[in-house]
Amino acid sequence: MKKIISLMLVLVCVCLAVVSCDKTPVETTAAATGEATGPVEKEVVLKGDYKGAQFRILSAGNEACNDFNYEEENPDYTYLQNAQYERVLTMEQNFNIDIYSDVKSGYSSASSGKPGPGFNAINTQIASNTPNYDLCLIASYDVTQLATMGYLYDMNHVPSIQLDSSRWDSNATDSLSIKDVVFFTTGEITVSDNECAYCIMFNKKLADDYGIENPYDLVKGGQWTIEKFAEISKSVSEDLNNDGKYDGSDLYGLLVWDDSITGIVNAAGQRCCTVNDDGQIELTLYNETTLDALNKYVEIAYDEVHALQYQRLNNSGAGDNWWQNNQGLFFTSLIRQMPKYREMENDFGILPYPKLSVNQDTYYTTTSPFNSQFVCVPLVVNDIRMVGEITEALAYIGEKEITPALYDVTLEGQSARDAESTEMLDIIFENIVYDIGYYYQVGPYNKQLIINLRERNSNWASMYETLLPAAESWIENINEAYAKAVAIWVQ
Repeated sequence: MKKIISLMLVLVCVCLAVVSCDKTPVETTAAATGEATGPVEKEVVLKGDYKGAQFRILSAGNEACNDFNYEEENPDYTYLQNAQYERVLTMEQNFNIDIYSDVKSGYSSASSGKPGPGFNAINTQIASNTPNYDLCLIASYDVTQLATMGYLYDMNHVPSIQLDSSRWDSNATDSLSIKDVVFFTTGEITVSDNECAYCIMFNKKLADDYGIENPYDLVKGGQWTIEKFAEISKSVSEDLNNDGKYDGSDLYGLLVWDDSITGIVNAAGQRCCTVNDDGQIELTLYNETTLDALNKYVEIAYDEVHALQYQRLNNSGAGDNWWQNNQGLFFTSLIRQMPKYREMENDFGILPYPKLSVNQDTYYTTTSPFNSQFVCVPLVVNDIRMVGEITEALAYIGEKEITPALYDVTLEGQSARDAESTEMLDIIFENIVYDIGYYYQVGPYNKQLIINLRERNSNWASMYETLLPAAESWIENINEAYAKAVAIWVQ
């Protein structure tokens, strides 16, 4: 560890030294051009001359998100992909740079000691002191390991990056920072956080056929609770083939995605772990509120007449067959799945996860720990000033062009037939929860929650106690490593 810390100190000095390099751009700012910059009125560099320098971006995740890998126009691009292509083209022209995007997919798991491609790439970059990548979007299970090892820049120390602007997600920054040091976060620069947000889709035709309450009205009236969700789900079921049993051939109130159980914890305003005022990660999963939420959810999720755990069936895929065959009123899923269903015969809408009770202040949404990626800057780069300016400009264009395009492509077709779906996306995206306990796989409780759901096991106390020693030891190690990594930036 002493060798690692010594290496980090040397690398920080090297990286800070390159700020004074001779690649000084001729700057044009958003303020100077009269363009709006959002709630925080600060200048954003929108033009410069980096003399043809290559700006290398790594996107590495379990299902890597492609935000930048667009080199030529393609008639098959979606509206979102066209917007992403235009952003790359604009940046290359405005800054005289060549954007190179490397997209790597591969599974990673901190709990099993299997790092993914993101960790491996940056670990090599730091060990060899070779600036292969300037900016990274790395899977949560990998980026957390890199952070504790001190291999990432504090983004507050990257020139030009304005984490307090609307271009960056304050929920992420607040939840993931330790002693005001931010090794990774997310924002308008990428669509990965929004695409990986949990959601609930509902079949409008079935809702009409069964005469259920309008889910949109329930959400807007603050009445969309877990109990109401379960109540409505239990009002829908039908033995379609009249064989006297319920299986994959029948109609259900709810199609259950395994990972939805982790979303229920966050939907109730709870988290596996939080960062306390002393800058320590602490376990906050097990409490009466969490237990109440879990028990209310499995009351419907374990109901074999009204809910189908489709992943327990052979060749289940992502639940596509049952959903597109109109065999479920509700379907727990991810935002990124929605465009696949625009050819469905029945129209469908989108909803946030339900609140625990009507007294809860708002609706909270999980971004998938397995699928999510976070923005970070490796400790070894060629020109930290260029990294900051290009990153912030990418985020600026992302806010103006990419996020609106995401709305359009997500809601295109069947699911866009009502303006209320846009309102629901606003609610989902504005209240995303970033649970650091899930990203570090503490316990790993998120994995065990999913296992309990699969086994229809409601013994949460036993689950918690069994994993507690490992969780406490894991957190102790994380806090010790984080303290050393953070100390470099707060001195």
